[in-house]
Amino acid sequence: PIPQVILGGGRKYMFPKNTSDVEYPHEDKHRGTRLDRRNLVQAWHDAKPPGRVAKYVWHRRELLALNLSRIDFLLGESWHLRVPQHCSAGCFGRDTPVPVSWCWGSWSGQVPPSQSMLALGLLGCPQRCWYLQGMWQALHEAVELDRAIGLAGSLTSAQDTLSVVTADHSHVFTFGGYTPRGNPIFGLAPMQSDVDRKPFTSILYGNGPGYKIVAGERENVSAVDFAHANYQAQSAVPLRQETHGGEDVAVFARGPMAHLLHGVHEQNYIPHAMAYAACIGSNRGHCNAAGRNAASLSPFLTLLLLLL
Repeated sequence: PIPQVILGGGRKYMFPKNTSDVEYPHEDKHRGTRLDRRNLVQAWHDAKPPGRVAKYVWHRRELLALNLSRIDFLLGESWHLRVPQHCSAGCFGRDTPVPVSWCWGSWSGQVPPSQSMLALGLLGCPQRCWYLQGMWQALHEAVELDRAIGLAGSLTSAQDTLSVVTADHSHVFTFGGYTPRGNPIFGLAPMQSDVDRKPFTSILYGNGPGYKIVAGERENVSAVDFAHANYQAQSAVPLRQETHGGEDVAVFARGPMAHLLHGVHEQNYIPHAMAYAACIGSNRGHCNAAGRNAASLSPFLTLLLLLL
């Protein structure tokens, strides 16, 4: 089946290199990046059957103004793969151009049940908070992600919707100090360093901007408001921005063919598994198995991708 609704981010990857962006025409970093000179938005339009209505949108206002009963195909692309800052304020504020795939309440009820949909959402708020070691904001954004996943689950059915949640890397963020159950997550560990005799928070980073030396020694966190929302946790190595970690990350799935995704996989396996589940591509021998056709197998395909 051809996905009838495709929503996601990364608009510059859809256009030829150096093509000016519709929203930021004077900013080089937002220009198109494709070296094959293909305009994938135009190619998407051209591939649609004659007489069918295909609509491309790049802004939340355009999305909300649509009457989906009058269009056959929808493609929505924001400028960035990730959700902008202040995500937890709601559906990205009123006028922010956003990856519309995360505005579940705005459009999910308008999609006819007979249509297939591919939604790609990468939550970038926690990532930027990790880079700057804003642990309070990062963990609160993780809670917002959990709410988004819960909302997506309540608006879809595991009978016909494959939902996938994963990440592409970890961060050098740690919990330590033998912190007991019930200790504030943003509080101090119940012990002091046996080297410099100073306290430390239970949350620390391997590197990043939280590296602070005061009078030739590690900063004494008891002298600062470590519970403040903008506090930067201490790090071992000074960097302007924290780096990714090296741990394996898990992938979680719910719905048809969810058994294909479990534990840890190579990243390039995930899109192949999703294509197989949606009967997209060349490997479609299973789509007619047991009397099922491709349409009944996956009329609605959803991917939620957490990028940390």
